[in-house]
Amino acid sequence: MDIMHRVTNTPKSDWPVATQELSGAGRFFGLYGGEHIAATEFVIGATLVQYGCSASDILIGLAIGNLLATLSFALLCAPIAFDTRLSLYSYLSRVVGKSVQKLYNLIFGIGFAALGATGICVSATAIRRILNVPIQHEWYPTSIGFIIIVLLLGALVVSVAANGFKGVSRFATKCVPWMMIIFVLAYICVLPMLAERTGYGSVHSLKDMFNLLDQHVWAPHAVEGGKALGIWHVIAFAWTINVALHLGLNDMAVLRYAKSKNYGYISAVGMFVGHYFAWIGAGILGATAALLLNTDLSLLDSGEVTFAVLGYAGLLGVLIAGWTTANPTIYRVTLSFNNLFPKFTYKQMAYITGTVITIAACFPCVQAADSVLTYLGLVEGIGAIVIAEHLLFPKIGFTRYWNLYKKDATNWAALISWGISLLFFVIMLIYRPIHQNFWFIPNFFIPFFCYIILAGLMGAKKKYPKEEQEEKEYEKQLQEYVDSQPIETVKSTFFGPVKLATYASYLMLIAMVVVGLIYAGHGMTADAMKTAELILTFCFFICIIISFIFETYYMKKNK
Repeated sequence: MDIMHRVTNTPKSDWPVATQELSGAGRFFGLYGGEHIAATEFVIGATLVQYGCSASDILIGLAIGNLLATLSFALLCAPIAFDTRLSLYSYLSRVVGKSVQKLYNLIFGIGFAALGATGICVSATAIRRILNVPIQHEWYPTSIGFIIIVLLLGALVVSVAANGFKGVSRFATKCVPWMMIIFVLAYICVLPMLAERTGYGSVHSLKDMFNLLDQHVWAPHAVEGGKALGIWHVIAFAWTINVALHLGLNDMAVLRYAKSKNYGYISAVGMFVGHYFAWIGAGILGATAALLLNTDLSLLDSGEVTFAVLGYAGLLGVLIAGWTTANPTIYRVTLSFNNLFPKFTYKQMAYITGTVITIAACFPCVQAADSVLTYLGLVEGIGAIVIAEHLLFPKIGFTRYWNLYKKDATNWAALISWGISLLFFVIMLIYRPIHQNFWFIPNFFIPFFCYIILAGLMGAKKKYPKEEQEEKEYEKQLQEYVDSQPIETVKSTFFGPVKLATYASYLMLIAMVVVGLIYAGHGMTADAMKTAELILTFCFFICIIISFIFETYYMKKNK
């Protein structure tokens, strides 16, 4: 086939990102902050409280685990995304063949749809609390009111996600600073509540804070059939919680827009602010709410927890955090299914997948975020195979894209290797010989080494000079063709009202922290603090809305 004919017949879903669409670091700070300072953090923070670990195990273990996750993003996922400018869902056809690619996209799409449903469902718990709809304790919905809340919220979330990467990241960037303040308040407002409720006394130093957390938040106690978990479980938990995104390479979908592969290190914003800082804050929120309500933490949802300690401002935190979890998740699921059904446009597919995800969100069982994220380890094996082929094969003398050059629809080496990893996962699921937090480690290395061996036996050791040259020429011409297509661009510099509204929103955030400090210093009552934080939150969003309106106006004007 003529190369140019192949270029012009390449589906848009398989196009690399155009050069003019590459984004600077600021967008990634917003995106990683928005996605990982999220609804799941409220759930996961509560899960860690029930681990039976000491405070030192949690604080040190989460630091190490999140560092390993950041390095996985930066050293493995980002370089491949930067080299190819493709999402994993598109890139797979070159490595594993069309057949395995379609199977992967189907499995991944279903798995990540469950995570998107988690975000919407957790957000719905905030509205549920405002409207006094009962907490959903069963795996299925027990209230028509809750179903209506989820459906309306889902419609709103999907409408934002349908705008693609730019719409998702723009929304997240606006919300990130305020969500960070909500977790800051967990430290400066809720710790005094916890100290007072437990009779600990005043917290005057980091030592006091550590002792309080050790005694009343992560107090060691037997769990999981009488055995408490330790620091290695915490390290593995923090590393594995986003394994599908970094070792599984699904964040190629966003990192393909990076101007530098070093943007992978920006994931530290999500890992340490969104995970480390927020998980600890969420643990404090959960333990305090359980004491205030005299109820076991496992019987409370995120809405009930945050309302008990931060009032309506806390509920808004849950609502917005769930939204910014669901948005990028729906974006990834849509890209995945777009490769299965290329005749649909991105927006059409976003609305279809979003509808399914919203229906799934009606079932409260999807709030078990840690289980959902653990089971997404099913797709990790494909990431290991791609890492082996893209990063390792050129260094050991193997040929990258060897299966493509052989023109085989199925890469049997990849399919067998992934099948072995799936079999391992099923065995772990049934017999559980080791804790689920550690499954991802062998689940990565098993397909990684199996693929190297099998690929070497099936043709990767051979050289394909003619095919390699043709592929390089195709990639070059495809990039030039994509770059030549008209793309809607706008100037990124905004003036006057936008800057004024943005600065005013920052003042609202500073005021929220000041109110928290006054409360912590016994300068106001808890009810007064909650009212003040709600008013400041309302003012913050008024400023953001004004900024957004004028920003949109300037963008349209400068097209």
